[in-house]
Amino acid sequence: MAEQDVYRELAKRLMMENSETVREIWRIVCSEEEAAIIARMPATVDELCEAFGKGREEMQAVIDGLFARGAVFDYVKDGVTMYRGPRHIVQFHDATILWPDAPPELFDLWRSFSETDYPGLLELVTSLKLPSFMRVIPIGETVEARNQVLAFEDAAAMLGSAREIAVTTCVCRKLMGRCDAPLEVCLQLDRGAEYTIKRGTGRRVDVGEALEILARARDAGLVHMTENTAGRSNVLCNCCSCCCEMLRFATDTRTKGVVAPSRFRPRVDAGTCSSCGACAEVCPVGAMGVPEGGTAVVDEAACIGCGLCANSCPLDAIQLVEVRPREFIPGADRAQ
Repeated sequence: MAEQDVYRELAKRLMMENSETVREIWRIVCSEEEAAIIARMPATVDELCEAFGKGREEMQAVIDGLFARGAVFDYVKDGVTMYRGPRHIVQFHDATILWPDAPPELFDLWRSFSETDYPGLLELVTSLKLPSFMRVIPIGETVEARNQVLAFEDAAAMLGSAREIAVTTCVCRKLMGRCDAPLEVCLQLDRGAEYTIKRGTGRRVDVGEALEILARARDAGLVHMTENTAGRSNVLCNCCSCCCEMLRFATDTRTKGVVAPSRFRPRVDAGTCSSCGACAEVCPVGAMGVPEGGTAVVDEAACIGCGLCANSCPLDAIQLVEVRPREFIPGADRAQ
């Protein structure tokens, strides 16, 4: 396979076949031969040795190097270790940015990608009503009836049931650097935690420290988000609206489909609201407004149901109420 073709093939697997930027990123991350090895995956070490005529020790060294760069991931199938490339562009983005020896030009390319090619993908997701990449986890304490919150839409419950937890640097704020929000607040769970610990890009934490990280993120006005998939998620992000590869696109009608809101929406007690504007100031998507002389109002179409407005209200005049059924969350009807 020609050089141009092998890098195009890897980009194609990430739904980015026509992105020259993604092909350039692949060229930085791996050599032409390494790209061909990734293109041959999923495979075992022995299968790759046979395909490329290398000894086992030599091939394992190549794979280990690619693993460290965030270009290859391992998993076990029927008791055998298998290797694969990244499943999607977000996984590739996040993994390579945490590569300790990443050259500056890699970050420059990812920044360029986020402003040029990436929005087009999100517009496609939104226009075709494809499943959102991520969904919002509400701040549980702000929900009016706590028994309405499911285990997998409650950040504390997700942490409490995880067998392994790790914390990593937020790749979005590391890359974009547009705010001074905390960096070490990206929580990885179970397989995600095992991966980042093995790779050395994160550190193991217990539930107590993870809850402290959540509280710090909440106090900094960050939004809890997780993968919008059925079953357990491997990540619990704490996102800002200026750097996040998902949340910063949630305010644009053309790309907002990338983030699914929570099942909840704020309700304002007009008799208690003092019109102080704290809710509008903290809202990450501009969904809260305080008209002159009036009480706070919610733009229902824009609201993502994160609960930051309720958490910031000094008079507890805002609470989240359920507005969507359990089935709104993928797999919720089967899990509970």
